[in-house]
Amino acid sequence: MSDHVIFRHDPHHQPQLTFRGVPSGCAGGASTLAEARAAYRMCLSARLHVDRRALPAVVEHIEGLVSGMWVRTRVGAVHRDKSSDRMLLQILLAEQSGLREEVTRLTEAGAEPIVVLAEPDHALETLLDQMSLRDALVVAHSDDNGSVGWGVLYGSDSVGEQGVPHVHDDARLRSTPVATFTQTCSSIGRVVQRRAAADIAS
Repeated sequence: MSDHVIFRHDPHHQPQLTFRGVPSGCAGGASTLAEARAAYRMCLSARLHVDRRALPAVVEHIEGLVSGMWVRTRVGAVHRDKSSDRMLLQILLAEQSGLREEVTRLTEAGAEPIVVLAEPDHALETLLDQMSLRDALVVAHSDDNGSVGWGVLYGSDSVGEQGVPHVHDDARLRSTPVATFTQTCSSIGRVVQRRAAADIAS
């Protein structure tokens, strides 16, 4: 089982670089990314009671503030629209797709929405495995036609999930392509009822 670690850069916070692991729960901060990686792996090693050489696979993500929105992307990922050859983030910031309005609505409701850049043909499990129970993830992807498709995944303990339909974290949901989810749910989103094994993500 993989652990996902989210490194967040916040220039208004000390330390400016923090990290948290899902589902491990490892958390901390450091001055540099190298120090944060080392501290995270030390924490994960202690939590799992294994040598650092025996740690499970780790998927790294970076979060930062972009035009007032928290944006997360997997380290090394390149999200590009095939029809326009533009970067997904460029398109997202340039168009009025309703995504920004949803981020504002969730923020005003008391949530801290995270815009997660994704690939339309990737399985939804790539997003579910980086969610905690308190998350509100605004999933954004290129529709390969010069625009952005998006939808919201709510953790069952997140703010703003009232009245949103629930869905179970099962094999069918996990194998659903990201684009199929956003086309089906649109701005309504879904509250994810986690499997018992995933409760440690809280």
